[in-house]
Amino acid sequence: MSERPEDGVVDNWGRAHEVPDLFVSDGSQFTSGAAADPTLTIVSLVNQQAEHLTEALRTGEI
Repeated sequence: MSERPEDGVVDNWGRAHEVPDLFVSDGSQFTSGAAADPTLTIVSLVNQQAEHLTEALRTGEI
């Protein structure tokens, strides 16, 4: 994840920099393998992403 396309593939909401409205909602957002089971981290990221998408759809951003 990164704010700039030069530094990463997706932004902090998991939206791809290069493909409009493509969201990554799994562990492939991580830059390296986890030291422990990443399931709860992924669930947390997806929950935040769902809240963001709900608001973006409501306001017409997407």
